[in-house]
Amino acid sequence: MSSTRLDQIVHDLESCFDGRPWYGDSVMKKLNGVPWQKVNETVYGEKSIAVLVQHIINWRVFVLKKLQGDVEYDLIIDGPNDWSPIHIADQKGWEDLLNRLRGTQHSILELLSKNTDALLDKNVPGKAYTFGDVLPSLTQHDIYHLGQIAMLNTL
Repeated sequence: MSSTRLDQIVHDLESCFDGRPWYGDSVMKKLNGVPWQKVNETVYGEKSIAVLVQHIINWRVFVLKKLQGDVEYDLIIDGPNDWSPIHIADQKGWEDLLNRLRGTQHSILELLSKNTDALLDKNVPGKAYTFGDVLPSLTQHDIYHLGQIAMLNTL
C-alpha cells in the first residue's frame, strides 16, 4: 500500500508527539520527565517550560481552528495569543497543561483522518498559504521548542 502525503504528515505528527522519532525522545516522553517544580523557571528571558508548552498549544489551536474552517481566528507572531503567560502552581496544573496538549494532538489527528491529500492544496482559511505548508511545519515547530524545553530542564 502506498503512502500519501497526508499519511506521511500524520505519521510524523504521531512519531514526534508520542512515538519513537529518529532524533530521540518524543514530545510527551520529554515532557513527562519534567518535574512540575521546574516548569516555571526562567533562564533565558521570560520563556519557561510552561510558557513554551502553552505556546506549542497556541499554535496547535491555530491549526485546529483553520482545519475547522475558521477564517477569522488568527495568531499573530509575538501577539497576545502567541506567547501566553502561564504559571503552574502544582502537579495537577502541570498535568492539566499536558492534557490540553494531548487534546490538541487528538483533535488534529481526528480532523486529518477525515481528509485526503486534497486538503494539502487548499488555502488555510484567511491566509495566502496552503495546509501543505502548515501541517508539516507543525512537527518542526514542536521539535524546535522541544529542544528548548530539554535545555531548560537540564539547567
